[in-house]
Amino acid sequence: MQPFARLGALLRLDDIDMDISREDFDNISSMIKEKSGICLGNAKTSFLASKLAHRLKETNSESVKEYYFYLKYDSKGMIELDNLIETVTVGETFFFRHQEQLDDFAGQVLPEILKHRRNLHPLSIWSAGCSSGEEAYTLAIMLLESNCKLDRDSINIMASDISASALHSAREGIYDDYSVRNVPRGLLYKYFEKTAKGKYLIAPTIKQIVRFASINLMDYRSTSRVRNVDCIFCRNVIIYFDEKDKRRCVEHLYESLSEDGYVFLGHSESLGRISNLFEPLKLRHTVAYRKPVRGTGQRKLVLS
Repeated sequence: MQPFARLGALLRLDDIDMDISREDFDNISSMIKEKSGICLGNAKTSFLASKLAHRLKETNSESVKEYYFYLKYDSKGMIELDNLIETVTVGETFFFRHQEQLDDFAGQVLPEILKHRRNLHPLSIWSAGCSSGEEAYTLAIMLLESNCKLDRDSINIMASDISASALHSAREGIYDDYSVRNVPRGLLYKYFEKTAKGKYLIAPTIKQIVRFASINLMDYRSTSRVRNVDCIFCRNVIIYFDEKDKRRCVEHLYESLSEDGYVFLGHSESLGRISNLFEPLKLRHTVAYRKPVRGTGQRKLVLS
């Protein structure tokens, strides 16, 4: 079969042949999609090839086809598929990312959630697609520092990802200068400890608020473990899915939310053409999505 992306000369790593055929691309991208929901169209050929180079070397595979056979038939293939998915999805993350959205959450949405909570259960927030934990720990810090006077026992943050290594890093809670560059100096001293190697270790008081779990947003059995949460942060996740899987993901988030619960997406993401399950809510700087109370229909909600 003729290669449809002649990338070998550009991406050659030692003696590994990086030519990737249509068949190999389709096979590997199908495995990625089936496991994670991540959709790699034909335009991502060069992207996938660039990500494969390191994985081929790590698995001692001499060609893309041999690597595919490793994924499919080797006893460690599923572990390696997780490694590949992590390589494909790794993105920029750091503390206090998208500050305007966080300000809208803390200043407008959080007081509404606390005002209308029907039970005395802890405030429940899900960081879906948490990567190495910066978002979840940021939310924990913000909640403790908010004007709503919340204590640790009244906060329950669950953070999830499909990457085992990302969850391991999140549980360790050790970060470099780049990750903490937006943390206000006072909070950096209060909630982080500088290690001997110049890293920043998140404080135990914050770690105790956040629990981490492996959850696949494409799998209903997996997401059904999360129910009646007050707010979901699922930022820069659905951009990796095709239209069908975006709708499936949004439906799973809908089922996990309590009535009157909220969803925050990434700044370039929108539910406009994906689902009408939620009502959009224009905040001061950003947009959130609210799950209407059953039987009331969608209604306009104005926050002060």
